[in-house]
Amino acid sequence: MNIAERSRVRVSLRVLVLASAIVLSGCLQSTEPQPSLLQLNGSWNYSGFQSGPVPETLSGTLTISSASGTSFQGQLHLQAINSQTGTPRLLDGLVSGTASSSSIVDFDANVESAPRRHVGQIVADTITGTWIGSSPDGTMSSGTFRVERETR
Repeated sequence: MNIAERSRVRVSLRVLVLASAIVLSGCLQSTEPQPSLLQLNGSWNYSGFQSGPVPETLSGTLTISSASGTSFQGQLHLQAINSQTGTPRLLDGLVSGTASSSSIVDFDANVESAPRRHVGQIVADTITGTWIGSSPDGTMSSGTFRVERETR
């Protein structure tokens, strides 16, 4: 092998080593859950109002059980009281959503046949906003909500 061929082999070997190092460094990134950016874990007192199709007063507990980075999961337990008849009903389901660095929370609560999408703003230990839902038959429901962190 002459000098020019050896030089090309060395360059090729260096490029191969460098490319391998770059590929392997991408594989070494952690897949562990990341710390929550907004510290939403815990119990929150939920209150709200459904404006339609039937007016209802909503009260209960939102529990955020896990969070990683900007994502979170939990459960929502509500009692809905018909504002016209006083008839109560229970709503219970899983919650999953995201929180942005600008203090906006966006989550789905699967408390009926279709999820209720909640969008709200965090100020201190309170989140306020609106929600909307749509049942399989096309009936829309909507309202407002407020959750306050339970004191520890």
